[in-house]
Amino acid sequence: MRNLLIVFFVILSISLFGNLNQSIEYSDSWGEQGFTLGTQSSSGVQVIHSIQRFSLEEQNINREMLQTINLPGNFLPNDEGMPDLPGAGRYIAMPQGARAKLRILEYRTETFNNIEMAPAFRIPLDTENGPLDYNRNNQIYSTNAFYPQEIAAISEPTQIRGIDVVMLGITPFQYNPVTKELVVYHDVKVEVDFIGGNGLVGVERLRSRWWDPILHDAILNHEIIPTIDYSQRENTRDGFEYLIICPDDPIFLAWADSIKIFRQQQGISTTVMTTAQVGGNTPTAIENYINSIMDPNTGWDPAPAAILLLGDYGTTGNTIVSPIWDNYCASDNIYADVNGNSMPDVILARMTAQNETHLNTMITKFLNYERNPPINPSFYNEPITALGWQTERWFQICSETVGGYFANIQGKTPTRINAVYDGNPNVDPWSTATNTATVLSYFAESGLGYIPNSPATLGGWTGGTATGVINAINSGAFILQHRDHGSETGWGEPAFNSGSINSLNNSDLPFIFSINCLTGKYNINGECFAEKFHRYTYNGENSGCLGILAASEVSYSFVNDTFVWGLYDNMWPDFMPDYGTTPESRDVLPAFGNAAGKYFLQQSSWPYNTNNKEVTYNLFHHHGDAFTVVYSE
Repeated sequence: MRNLLIVFFVILSISLFGNLNQSIEYSDSWGEQGFTLGTQSSSGVQVIHSIQRFSLEEQNINREMLQTINLPGNFLPNDEGMPDLPGAGRYIAMPQGARAKLRILEYRTETFNNIEMAPAFRIPLDTENGPLDYNRNNQIYSTNAFYPQEIAAISEPTQIRGIDVVMLGITPFQYNPVTKELVVYHDVKVEVDFIGGNGLVGVERLRSRWWDPILHDAILNHEIIPTIDYSQRENTRDGFEYLIICPDDPIFLAWADSIKIFRQQQGISTTVMTTAQVGGNTPTAIENYINSIMDPNTGWDPAPAAILLLGDYGTTGNTIVSPIWDNYCASDNIYADVNGNSMPDVILARMTAQNETHLNTMITKFLNYERNPPINPSFYNEPITALGWQTERWFQICSETVGGYFANIQGKTPTRINAVYDGNPNVDPWSTATNTATVLSYFAESGLGYIPNSPATLGGWTGGTATGVINAINSGAFILQHRDHGSETGWGEPAFNSGSINSLNNSDLPFIFSINCLTGKYNINGECFAEKFHRYTYNGENSGCLGILAASEVSYSFVNDTFVWGLYDNMWPDFMPDYGTTPESRDVLPAFGNAAGKYFLQQSSWPYNTNNKEVTYNLFHHHGDAFTVVYSE
């Protein structure tokens, strides 16, 4: 229905792709852009979804002038071949055992006619080259009906560490491809009623001071979660916050014990168990053991917040095996997923140590770092971003938004090391992917201002080399963010690889975010890039990296970039200030950020592209101690 009192205006302007577009604004929205929590209680919640501004933009796709929707904050496309209508989801917490009932209470709409809506592109693997594929789903595009049939949906009930939740999804657009009508639901009020349940929210033994930030960011009505005084748990429970699993070998046990002592001195209750004690070095035995100690009724109290696998991949000798996800990739995320919904319920970290030399290097790296952090000011002031430009993708946007945040919000001076894989950043737009305008409206000048509207304004896109990476790491930097193609032995652009690591002589150690394909494939015969970086020493002294986040197989474009933005927002909550909570301080814990990024990705454009997202959940692994903290100042 249309409310005649709505005030809106249409501005004709030139879009970022050089075509005519319409910018639509609504001045009397019921809530903020996106989701706004209304009333909440133990019996249900009311949620408002509002559009304060969006734009319709023309783009030449397969030699047709088609229209796309730019809705700020909605990054990913719809399902392949469907009308590319943006949607989003947020978790809603419920009492134990409750089921959810969704009702649409009221809404306001505006209808646009003669719209030729573009289909959503197929999300490609990072290894694919060439233009994106836009192929209409002919069944949908030939049917005289609105897509989607319903603008609001809820998922089946599931749990995040014992908290019963459902996903609430809103797609505030409907499109009829036969009549060419686009209906915009610029205000929607829904109610989610909680039916049944015992009135309690969450399972106390599964609650964790380390997981609360992830829960509070992901769950829209997080205030329903009871506050816990974790200091009262000390010496009164029979569980542990941190479990280290290692081979049944005295050398591995001794080094595991050194981690245990250090973390316990920090107030993190820690225990060590061997693969023999957990039932054997098989995926089934390890998964069953983790599921048993995470059981909400009979598991440890408290259940572990994190688990470290201290050993390289393997089935014999001093190794710890991983499950293989979908016959595709080695995935410790299967261990982390306790309730079968593909999402982590406990942090899984791994140190791929094969012998005492590796153990000494990997463990003393974080022990020395946390006991005696680097004191060189430039180490904290000069984070590194590195990327390979590819006009069809978001590689360049991903790393540059991170660098722009550090420069514009934290006042740092990032070192940019860039090279071109394909395209011409001096004349090309940031990307030719259809959803790019949505990303830019959030991160560029009309949004957070992390990057300029034109990449040519920023410049510095060429000349990035392995030597540049080596020099920057040797000079000192607390993190390095890379986004491009990759292989088992290194990055595509800039061409820094396992051999390049041999030229490092740094004693101050950065944490590496290697967001690409294959650089973390720790189950290969031989040594992958991430393992080489993590094990590296120079003249017998620790060098290379503190730890590294990397993928164990070929990954998908676009979903990876969205994962990265959620990862950084967990570590620096003002990175995306309208998502989640923004406490005054929060430790930078990359292993926990890895899990948070996956939850952010799951909610992005829900319920669309679930298969591509699931690959990302299982690919990315934290190489290092689970409680490794990164100092940024």
